[in-house]
Amino acid sequence: MIAASITLPAKLGEKLKAKAEETGYLPEELIVELISEGLDEKVDPEDLVEHYETLGEKYLTEAKELLKEGNLVQASEKFWGASALAVKRAAAKRGLMLEKHGSLWDFVSLLSRESKDKEIVRLFSVANALHRNFYEAQMNKEVVEIVAEDIDKLIEKLRRIS
Repeated sequence: MIAASITLPAKLGEKLKAKAEETGYLPEELIVELISEGLDEKVDPEDLVEHYETLGEKYLTEAKELLKEGNLVQASEKFWGASALAVKRAAAKRGLMLEKHGSLWDFVSLLSRESKDKEIVRLFSVANALHRNFYEAQMNKEVVEIVAEDIDKLIEKLRRIS
């Protein structure tokens, strides 16, 4: 896997963010999708597993740093992104590609049933609350710090069962 940094003109960057939000992708995921379509190259599920793992670790590290800095809104979204990517990684390990927000919930529900671990659903609900916090900025630092611990727990559970 090649890690690359891409600098976009502001207008394209804003369009990318808006399209990612509209389609349920994270911006970096959408870039991969657009490039693979543009090059007429299908992304291999094994490559997706690696991509999701790498990007998820990046988001988790950034989230923790943003939390330390007190940027709760951006930290919340990065924690959400790391969680969503952990779910997508687990799905990709099964050859599945989850593209919509609802499909994440369906897959989390499936993993919970299969593993007989209802806590997976509860922890993913916490991640979803962080995603909502990105838009509504309603959580204080203490709350985000506490629920960040749940994100680590969720990601670890997903790694173990996938």
